[in-house]
Amino acid sequence: MNAYDFDNTIYDGESIFDFFLFSLKKDIWLIKFLPIVLFRLIEYKLNLLKIEKIYKTVEMIINSFLKHSNFDYDGLVEQFWKKNYKKLKPEFLKMLKKNDLIITGCPNFLINYVKKDLKVKNIICTEFDIKNRKIDFICFGDNKVKAFKEKYKNKKINKFYTDSLSDIPFMKLADEIYFVNKDKIRKINKTKYF
Repeated sequence: MNAYDFDNTIYDGESIFDFFLFSLKKDIWLIKFLPIVLFRLIEYKLNLLKIEKIYKTVEMIINSFLKHSNFDYDGLVEQFWKKNYKKLKPEFLKMLKKNDLIITGCPNFLINYVKKDLKVKNIICTEFDIKNRKIDFICFGDNKVKAFKEKYKNKKINKFYTDSLSDIPFMKLADEIYFVNKDKIRKINKTKYF
């Protein structure tokens, strides 16, 4: 089984950040959250983001957004993908096999919309319950390893493709690691990080 991160790997960008910006264009009221979203994005890029901060920030924004907005959430997701589908990288879509795994912090309400195009049957992602306005699970850092071991027990990861050092816990499970930067893929020497 090969495993893939989604954001900045299969998808060219951070899907949840792009979704936030897309939603912002639909409802300018969300601008009040822009500073904290940008700050969390910087923390993430510097590998300084703690999972507790993700929970608090995402729940705060989504709860405020859902209380304030009359948007049809499913319709908003559909509009988002009509605009951003082109950001799915064709070279990765060709690489994906049915038995591969996508393991990502991208939320279920975004990734489920394009699941059929990804052609994989195995996806572990952030689980957000929109109806109850709460996060059930954030697929980030050590949580990726826990979720994988719970769901796939003795499965082996042959190759893992990612863009982020926040995936170091999951990298340790893979025989080979590939670091993705835009359309460049570079094999990483495991001994350099572990």
